[in-house]
Amino acid sequence: MDSYKTFIAMIDERLESIELAVSWIAQGASESDLHDLRILLVDVMGLLQRDPGVEAAVDDLYAAARAVVRDWPLRLQPMFRKQRLLKDASTRLHRQLHAAAGRVGARKRSELPGMAAISAAQMALRAALLRGDESPARLV
Repeated sequence: MDSYKTFIAMIDERLESIELAVSWIAQGASESDLHDLRILLVDVMGLLQRDPGVEAAVDDLYAAARAVVRDWPLRLQPMFRKQRLLKDASTRLHRQLHAAAGRVGARKRSELPGMAAISAAQMALRAALLRGDESPARLV
C-alpha cells in the first residue's frame, strides 16, 4: 500500500507542474510554455502502463494548449472558449491519471530523470521569480 501512495504522490507532483504550465498558457500563451507542457505530458505518460484513456486525455490537453498558443498572438476569437477547453482538458487528464493509477499501475521503472525533471525545476524557478518570492541566486 505504501508504494501505491508514493506512486499517487508522484502523479500528483507531475500534475502540479502540468497545471502550472496550463495556467501560464491560458494567461499568456508562449511556445516555451507549450514545450514545457509537452515534456511534462510525456513524463507523466511514462509513469503508467499504457492506457488509452490517459493517452486520449493527453492528446486533448496538448491540442487545446496548442490552439491557445497558436491563436494568442492573433487574438482570434473566441479566446475565452479556447481557454475553457484547455481547462476542461486539464481536468479530464487529472481524472484519467488517477483512475488509471489504480487500474493499470506503474511501469516497472517509474522514476524518469532527465528533461522532465529539468523542465519542472525551471518552471518552479520561473514561478518563484514571477511571484517575486526570492532572488534567482538563492533559488539555484
